[in-house]
Amino acid sequence: MKKWGGDLTVGLGWVYYNGPVGDTEFHQHYAVQICFPFSGPLHIETHAENQVVDDILIVGSNVSHRLSSPSPTAQLLYIEPNLIRKNTARLSVDQMVIVKLPKAQMESIQSALNIDIKKRDSNFGLQLANLIWPKGTGGEAFSPIDPRISQTLAEIEAAEDLNIRLGQVTKSTGLSASRFRHLFSAQVGMSLKSYLLWSKLQRAIQSLATNSSLTSAAHAAGFADSAHLSRTFRRTFGLSPADLNRNAHFTTRKNGL
Repeated sequence: MKKWGGDLTVGLGWVYYNGPVGDTEFHQHYAVQICFPFSGPLHIETHAENQVVDDILIVGSNVSHRLSSPSPTAQLLYIEPNLIRKNTARLSVDQMVIVKLPKAQMESIQSALNIDIKKRDSNFGLQLANLIWPKGTGGEAFSPIDPRISQTLAEIEAAEDLNIRLGQVTKSTGLSASRFRHLFSAQVGMSLKSYLLWSKLQRAIQSLATNSSLTSAAHAAGFADSAHLSRTFRRTFGLSPADLNRNAHFTTRKNGL
């Protein structure tokens, strides 16, 4: 069985993968999956259709599908749905969409994908999404306005335990729970719960990048055990850490807030 053994770049709210597409059964995951065609056509199958795609393909959140690539590699972006939900006039995140773009726009996207992995910054995933929907507001998702939110993010970054409750963060900001939830979501682009989940996944992947065991990575990130990490990883991306072979390369990008 072919495994996923490429480069996995992880930021808060997104994951970019470039490499072979492993064999999968029908699955669905929370993240919206954007598939780029520059390495060759992609074979996508849902319960309703089966086709080969040579344009940008977007698989919405929780859409049951399976994907394969006749080419040696594929380029895939997994992104937090709320970061692109403001583009609902162009995209419904609960369906599959084929996006046909002008040649110049496609060349800009391909150029961005060719950036050296070491030069990708914390907003790389959002930058790719904004090249598809240039009039969208997703690029503002990680631009802080209120210093209380910046303080919260700094506290999360420094926390040893990411199992943080809403009451813990609202106490230091002086905001009510409802006001904090609204302000955090408006400025960060996702709820506190989703942000903490992505932070935990990022921390787990960072641990795996140092050749830690799955159990050690799970505990380092605040998951109950390796099974909990694997279930969460699969639910978010459609594959588990075990699906990545030993040649997989992990890179994490901390947020630039």
